This record gives sequence, structure tokens and C-alpha cells, in this order.
Amino acid sequence: MCAPTTDTQIYRNTIVTDRADTALVSNNGKTGVTFRDNIFVGAQNGGSPITDTLSTFGNNLYWRTAQPLDAQGLDADPLLRSAHPTDAPDVQLRPGSPARGAGTVTGDGVTCDFFGNRIGERRNLGADQC
Repeated sequence: MCAPTTDTQIYRNTIVTDRADTALVSNNGKTGVTFRDNIFVGAQNGGSPITDTLSTFGNNLYWRTAQPLDAQGLDADPLLRSAHPTDAPDVQLRPGSPARGAGTVTGDGVTCDFFGNRIGERRNLGADQC
């Protein structure tokens, strides 16, 4: 976050970088941000850090990065469509992904995911809800 924030919810996103020298998430001071039901994927060569120690993290999946503040977090390969995502369809989940069915109900009224898929009763972590 670039400035102090309050009551900000960041959920059901897939965040990927191929740069080991860039933080997936960092903070710049006081924060009221909650990250939930996201997938964070660090660089294949050495991983990428999450340097934010002030926001709240819960029920996210981490691959090649770590977030010790997320007691419900999964440390697992999300089984994305591509091992080297460069385009939006590359972050769709393959069968057997540990992100499938691991999401929570948000009650936000959103009915479709980023790809236009209808969001069912079983929520996934990340942007792909199919």
C-alpha cells in the first residue's frame, strides 16, 4: 500500500512475480488491510518475499514465498495452468490444485470470477473460481 489505509479487503486474487528481488506484498506504514483467499507465487529462482508485517493475512496459499503471520495459510504448489505464468489464462487452476474448494464465503454479492466463471458454493483460493 502506498499510503495508510483502513477497512480494505483484498481477496480471491492470484499474485505472481518472476522477480526474486521484488516483494509480492510490502507496506509503507499503518495499515487496515486484510489479505484473504489469495494465491501468492514467488519467483522460481529463489522465491520472492512478503515484507508486510502490519496487514492481516488469513487463508491464503503461498508458493516460493512465506507469510508466518497467516496461521491458516497453505504452503503448496497451486498447480497453475502454466509453471511460468505470463498471461491471465496461465493462472487458472489445474485439476488437483490445493486451492480448489479451500476458499471462504465473502458475502460480497460477486457472482463471477475474473474469467467470467460463475462463483459456486465451493470457493477456490485465487482468481480462478471454475
